[in-house]
Amino acid sequence: MRRRTLVRLTTLSSGLVLICCAAAWAASAVWNVARAESNSAQHISSFRWHEAPDWFGGFSGIELTGDGTGFVAITDRSHIVEGQISRDGDRIAGVSITRHDRLLDADGAPIRPEVEDSEGLTIVGRNTYFVSFETPHRVLAYSPTGVHELPTPKSFRKFRYNGSFESLASDATGQLLLISEKPPRKPDVPRVWRWTESKGWRGAGPYPELDGFLPVGADFGPDGAVYVLERKFVSVGFRSRLRRFTLTPTGLEGGAILLNTPLARHDNLEGVSIWQDSAGGLRATMISDDNFLWLQRTEIVEYRLPDLPG
Repeated sequence: MRRRTLVRLTTLSSGLVLICCAAAWAASAVWNVARAESNSAQHISSFRWHEAPDWFGGFSGIELTGDGTGFVAITDRSHIVEGQISRDGDRIAGVSITRHDRLLDADGAPIRPEVEDSEGLTIVGRNTYFVSFETPHRVLAYSPTGVHELPTPKSFRKFRYNGSFESLASDATGQLLLISEKPPRKPDVPRVWRWTESKGWRGAGPYPELDGFLPVGADFGPDGAVYVLERKFVSVGFRSRLRRFTLTPTGLEGGAILLNTPLARHDNLEGVSIWQDSAGGLRATMISDDNFLWLQRTEIVEYRLPDLPG
């Protein structure tokens, strides 16, 4: 999601204002370390990633593949990237790109700039991936046979511009889970949706929002739980939170907070992938959306997660 509050900074003519904002951001980060709630996730690594091409930035979704060394990511300007992550022990040491391209629309043509707000990403099987969009509100499927749009319920029209389907995940059976960042304009429209080939889209109830944090990324873990990455914009920076849910026939239940960062500890984390390392431990890999601003950064961060109780 593009934060217009930050984008407006680029129109300011005074370099002094930008310097002051950056200083305030750094000061807030230090001050808030002591205020962060305790959590059970353990920080492993943070890696600042930069590439020269103009398309680079705005990352909104990520999925790790294989043993955690491969990845697929998308930007919110409909660019897809595949690559490799190298590690020095547990820490990320480098990122290399093996392929990148524009996402295609259902007609097979590159997605136009005015409808390019791609946000959520999930991979089903070995050759099919799905991408959710905020403009318009829809999900596209990409497979070896081509690109097609999943049938869109009329209820999807009730979601807000630049505030809908940031979070997309798939379970081991291929069922999709879709979560809107903000509530729809009509309160009777579900904020959480499930997709199966046999039934299509079905509402799965509200999202249990808490403390003003909004859902911006989701993934099913190898343990079958649903992990939701949440974000809160505060003054001059972001706070991030990771919660663990159980998906039931009536919707999301639970919502234990595993990670709760202080202000500006990380950048604008939007994409999350939950995977199992070689030692059998759970990890969360997250990527930030820099909004294509020099004041922000593309960052890949990893945390070790506790196992499900029992």
